[in-house]
Amino acid sequence: MHERGKANEGNGPVPYRHVHMKKWLLLVGYLLILLAAFGNLSKITAWLKTGDAHLLPYMFVAAIFLGLFPVFPYSVFAGMMGAKYGAAMGALINWTGGFGSAILLFLFVRYGYQKSGQRMLARYPKVDEFTHLFEANAFLAILFARLIPVVPSPVVTIYSAISSVRTASFATATALGKIPTILLFTFVGDQLFHNLYLTVVTLVAYGCFVGLVYMMYRRWQARHQKKSLL
Repeated sequence: MHERGKANEGNGPVPYRHVHMKKWLLLVGYLLILLAAFGNLSKITAWLKTGDAHLLPYMFVAAIFLGLFPVFPYSVFAGMMGAKYGAAMGALINWTGGFGSAILLFLFVRYGYQKSGQRMLARYPKVDEFTHLFEANAFLAILFARLIPVVPSPVVTIYSAISSVRTASFATATALGKIPTILLFTFVGDQLFHNLYLTVVTLVAYGCFVGLVYMMYRRWQARHQKKSLL
């Protein structure tokens, strides 16, 4: 991981104005998509009601593609898969997309573009906080980062790829960590137009789950920091 540290040298932190502008652009993008969806609500509803079983294999490919290249919000896509194919099949499609795209990016960086990955990580100065946890237990660090938004998902993948963590450990932690969020988006999409009460209960339950995981993460972080000071 020494090379990653060198990559940070000479590269200052990302200006706040630049980060703030990117957040606003992302918000505007979501709003435009929502407006487009409401403008074509009848067409979308009709598509969701049709079977289109022959399109099912392509949805797995589309899920992986959107995981790698987020030209369309993945959360919206995941909800649509749940609404169209049901909770079980929708969850399988969405999990395949999230897991498959992470593995492909991991292999892509590890076996071909490590220097490019290091340059990309240099734009995220807060990743240094993740470094200490990664050195303590790489599997738990990846798992926590997948379960709660501690570090952006692509950053976790790239960081893992240029580290010495085993591919099997990365894959297992990612596979497990992707499950709760995927289930949430899929189930909400499946129930949104049928049972609003159950949707709200699901969101509240997920919020409690994330809060619990975050508390566990903070305790683990504090315990590691205490050990490092001894």
